[in-house]
Amino acid sequence: MTSQDQITEIKSDRAGEEYWTQFWKNFKLPPPINIHSSNVNEYPNRLMHKLFKKAFKGLDTTDKKILEIGCGNSVFLTYFKKDKVKGSVIHADAFKPPEDFLEKFDVVCSFGVVEHFEDTASTLKAFAKFLKPGGILISTLPNFKGAIGTLHKFLNKPVYDVHVPLGTDEMRDAIQKAGLKEEVNEYFLALSFAITLEGIDGKKIPYFKIKKIFVKTIRYASKIIWILENFIGTMPAGKRFAGGIFTSARKL
Repeated sequence: MTSQDQITEIKSDRAGEEYWTQFWKNFKLPPPINIHSSNVNEYPNRLMHKLFKKAFKGLDTTDKKILEIGCGNSVFLTYFKKDKVKGSVIHADAFKPPEDFLEKFDVVCSFGVVEHFEDTASTLKAFAKFLKPGGILISTLPNFKGAIGTLHKFLNKPVYDVHVPLGTDEMRDAIQKAGLKEEVNEYFLALSFAITLEGIDGKKIPYFKIKKIFVKTIRYASKIIWILENFIGTMPAGKRFAGGIFTSARKL
């Protein structure tokens, strides 16, 4: 296999450039994260904050450099900015990166990126090239092997088709194949129904109004659980109903 073939294989993006161009064209930027807010909609972000603390435990963050890959609608740019991290946005190909970006970062993050590529291990390995030895690679992704994936399959199959369904077992295997050391690999959000009804081509999907009512109803159910968790503590998240997966792996 030639090096060009390897690049093509790694970049086997199920969504493709046209999908992302249309997606960002119609997407409104989300509000900044506020982990101190008691608003129920901030509950997933408060959990993410705890997971970041777990992944960064024992790490002296002074003068450390962090890179987010795929930051098109990222709320984490402002999240890290609040910690006085200076930054800039670079338009480049993560699989054919600028030479001066290789092995320059202490932490590399991606949020909802790796699950769009066929070869998960090769994708993680490509992202890890930005890390210094001993650096941390953080990846989060929706739990498409669980209820979220099943619901997308029936409600909006084109969106389901641009995802590779992955669970913690698949991520553990991919991390190992990428030559990284797993540190955190767990489900989070015990119950979440984050279903998108956006059409791939920008058009409304069939039976949109009916599906929207259904999705709103089940989203309320998950928010009720989040409110309860605020009082009784975070419930264990499992592979069936969890909203997402958080992984942290170290470059050896």
